[in-house]
Amino acid sequence: MIGPLVRALARQKTPALLTVLETAFGFAVAVYASGLALHYTRAASVPRGIDTRTLLLAVTERDGPSFTSRDERDAHVRRDLEALARVPGVRAAAEATSAPYNLTHREVVETTAPGGPRALAWVLDDRGGVAAVLGLDPLEGRLLARGDERDAAAAAATPAVVTEALAARLFPDRRAVGQIVRRSARQKPLAIVGVVPSFRASLGIDADAESVVFAADGPPLGRTLSYVIRLDPSGSAAGARSPAGAAIDDEAARVRGAREAIERADPRRVVLVRKLDEGAELDTHTSRGAGGLALVLIWTMLVVVFLGRIGMASLLVAERRQAVGIRRALGATRADVARLLLVENALLTTAGLAAGAVALAGLRAAARAAAPELDVPLDPLRIGVVAAAIWLAGMAAALLPALRASAVSPAEASRS
Repeated sequence: MIGPLVRALARQKTPALLTVLETAFGFAVAVYASGLALHYTRAASVPRGIDTRTLLLAVTERDGPSFTSRDERDAHVRRDLEALARVPGVRAAAEATSAPYNLTHREVVETTAPGGPRALAWVLDDRGGVAAVLGLDPLEGRLLARGDERDAAAAAATPAVVTEALAARLFPDRRAVGQIVRRSARQKPLAIVGVVPSFRASLGIDADAESVVFAADGPPLGRTLSYVIRLDPSGSAAGARSPAGAAIDDEAARVRGAREAIERADPRRVVLVRKLDEGAELDTHTSRGAGGLALVLIWTMLVVVFLGRIGMASLLVAERRQAVGIRRALGATRADVARLLLVENALLTTAGLAAGAVALAGLRAAARAAAPELDVPLDPLRIGVVAAAIWLAGMAAALLPALRASAVSPAEASRS
C-alpha cells in the first residue's frame, strides 16, 4: 500500500515538498525553542547561593582629579567605611570594585600542570572583607584580608579565594589551598589561600556561574570608589527615629541612610546606592521573559504549522479530485477515501519530522557557532512530546479536507 501512495505523491511534488518542509521547519524551531524555554525557566528559579535581599552596592565618583597615590585612595576608603559603620542598620561593609550580578568580568584560569584543567571564572576584586560581607565563610583556608593586595604587589602571585565549584573543577583530586592558578599572560598567577561555598555570580543559563575567584588585585587609582554593604536583616535600626519619634524600620530609609553617610564623608562627589538584588532580579526577569518568549514562539509555530497544513492538505485533495472520483466509482466508500488521504498525510508528516531532525542538528550547530551559551541539550522526552504535537497537529489539519473530499459524489469528482 505504501508504494502506490509514494508514487502518487511523487506526481504532486510541489505541495508534497512544501508539506514536508513546513513540518520540518516547525519541528526544528519548536524543539529548539522548547529547550530555550526550559533552560531560561530553570535559570530564573535557580538558587543564588547568597542572600542578596540585604546587600547594597554603593558607587561614588569624586568631582575633581583622580587620586594621586594609593595612600590617598586608602585614606578615603577608610573614611567611608568608618562612616558606614556608624549608620544604624548597617552590619558590615567592604570596598568592592566588582560585585555579583553587577560589576563583573570573566577570565580563563588554569592549573600549572601541562594540559591541566581550565575553567572560565567570574573574577571579583576583594581587598579584604568582600566575601565576608556576602555572607561566605571559608570551607578551607582563610578569606582575603585588608593588606593582601599590598603584599601581592611584591609577591610572585596574587592571593585569591575560590568557590568550591571552581576548586572541584581545577583540582578534582587534591586540596585547592596552596595551589597556583594561571590566568592571562599579562597578569600575575593566583595563589589560592581559601575555598568558600559555591554561589552564582550571574544568573541565566551560564554553566560557569558558580566558578568564582576573589582576587586581591590592587585597583586603579581613578576617581571612583565602590562598596558592598550588608544591612541588618532584622530591620534596621535600632535607635533610628523619624521626626515624629517613631522607629525607622523601612528599607528605603536604610538605603538613604547609607547614601547620606557616604555623602557627608565627602560632599564633593556623586553617590549612587542601590540594592544588589536589583541586578539579580534583572537577570531573573530577563530569564523569565526569554522563557516566555520561547513559549510564545512554540505556540506560534504550532499554529503556523496547523494553518499551513490545512492549506497544503486542501491543495493535495484538490489536485487529486478526479482520482478520488474514480475510486468512488470503483466502489470505494467515504471512509476508504478519507483513510487514504489521512495515510498520505501521515507519510508526509513523518517525512517532515525526519527532515526536521536534520534541520534541528543544523540549527544547533549554527547557534553554537554564533553564541555557545545558546546551545541547549537535547532531551529525548521533550523531542518526543514536540514530535507528537506536530504530528497530531498535521493530522488534525488534514482531517477536514479529507472529510470534504470523501463527501463529494463520484460524478461530481470525476467532472473535468
